[in-house]
Amino acid sequence: MDVHGRERKLAGNNGEFSYSKANDIFLINPNPPHNSSLSTLKSPDHNKLCKYWMSGHCHRGDKCWYLHSWSPGDGFTMLAKLEGHKKTIRGIALPSGHDKLYSGSSDGTARIWDGHTGKCLHFTNLGDEAGSLITEGAWVFIGMKNAVKALNIHSDLELNLKGPVGQVYAMIVAGYMLFAGHR
Repeated sequence: MDVHGRERKLAGNNGEFSYSKANDIFLINPNPPHNSSLSTLKSPDHNKLCKYWMSGHCHRGDKCWYLHSWSPGDGFTMLAKLEGHKKTIRGIALPSGHDKLYSGSSDGTARIWDGHTGKCLHFTNLGDEAGSLITEGAWVFIGMKNAVKALNIHSDLELNLKGPVGQVYAMIVAGYMLFAGHR
């Protein structure tokens, strides 16, 4: 529907499309009238984030065809954009009962973020890329090449656990044991 409540009709490659924004419905007529002119119709993708919203510059607001939140569900909203990593974030964790967020990246850094403001409180140069990051209790484990770095969030103790050969891409703690999946 356009702003006056009329339904829009455009001819597509497989027939005539009718789109009603009010109901978010696409109807396809496989046998359009022969006098229809062909044009391209870009359908809304309600499962894709709006790139303009991500950069803070979407002016369409509620009329935008794309998501303006991280989740299509209710109750979620973006609190802050965490900026600082130069490459892919490979792991992110929020330890239970803490207000700090931990992240590890393939740029070779790990960062600690304030959970309320989104500001980076501390960053550590790991010396090599992080392949994964998890938390368990008071520990943050960062999977790296040929090692797992273990950081205690209460005492600032830092350990390098040797053992895996290759980049560690997955970890889990079960029964007081750390399991690491590596390449």
